[in-house]
Amino acid sequence: MTKTTGPTAGILAVCIVAIIALSGCAPESQQVIKEPLEEIDLAINIFPNSALIFIADRQGYFTDENLKVNFLGFPTGKLALDAMLGGGADIATTADIPITLAALAGQKIAVIATIEYSSDNIRVIARKDAGIAEPKDLKGKKIATTRGGGPLFFTHEFLARYNMKSSDVSLTFLEPSDMVQALARKDVDAFIVFEPSPSVAEKNLGTDALTIFAPTDLYGETWDIVVMQDYLNKDADAAQRFVRALKKAEGFMQAHPDESLMLVSEYTQTEPDILASIMQKQTYKIVNYPGLLKLLEREAAWAIREDLAAADTIPDFRELVYPAFVDSLQTAQEAYPLVQVE
Repeated sequence: MTKTTGPTAGILAVCIVAIIALSGCAPESQQVIKEPLEEIDLAINIFPNSALIFIADRQGYFTDENLKVNFLGFPTGKLALDAMLGGGADIATTADIPITLAALAGQKIAVIATIEYSSDNIRVIARKDAGIAEPKDLKGKKIATTRGGGPLFFTHEFLARYNMKSSDVSLTFLEPSDMVQALARKDVDAFIVFEPSPSVAEKNLGTDALTIFAPTDLYGETWDIVVMQDYLNKDADAAQRFVRALKKAEGFMQAHPDESLMLVSEYTQTEPDILASIMQKQTYKIVNYPGLLKLLEREAAWAIREDLAAADTIPDFRELVYPAFVDSLQTAQEAYPLVQVE
């Protein structure tokens, strides 16, 4: 038997170690031990407002932050927030109205970031054959909207602008995905909801059959990341890493708009041509929206006035908005305009 010694033995030993390492069987002292990914259950509305989340998921930005994010899909932000409030999720995506109603109900929530804004996301889609040509024609008509979210607030504000109350119309509550077919079947005369249902109605039913009202000075809706305050007490670091992943997604969207469009189309199952027109009207930035406190106060006054909440005083929303998570990213504060409504 020939015994290998000298430089040849050294080279052989190095080769063996290299082969073991490449095969994943390196000695324990030489292995890089990775921490297991921390799991987060995210209650999310699978629609275009959540675009940055889809990008972060597909591009591996959550994994980069040592997170495994489990999507729990809901048709509205209100239902997503309700799931989190009930203990069914760690984080929720939702709009400002559900945040307002939760605060009025005494829920100890925390808004840690705004990730999207639009003043042109909710529209009134009405049938011309129902005799609707201008806003006043909605009086006495059957209108579908969603319960406890931005579309309901928009509905009240839109009617008030034209000297009508909710009692002047017949309101019915439907899921957004059911509204286009309800309009086509003439089960309702109009619907008021966020995208993509308005754009889907335009494409499927044709603009010649529809009357569309789309004021952009009535309501600017924010899309927000919300957690329970108790969650922050237990795992603020995970919340910070979640927001940091979304900031990376923002950069990707700015650098790769076409790829981002196709990615969001895949996640939301929205046709690219429809989605392109929607995303052009939406602003995707990770910010502490400076106008959020004023917006929430306005909405709380509305909810109290309309008897949508048991509370009779406006909460101090400063106790529910946590700016530190976005501030740590050194993001510009004034990114979205504030829709001023008297």
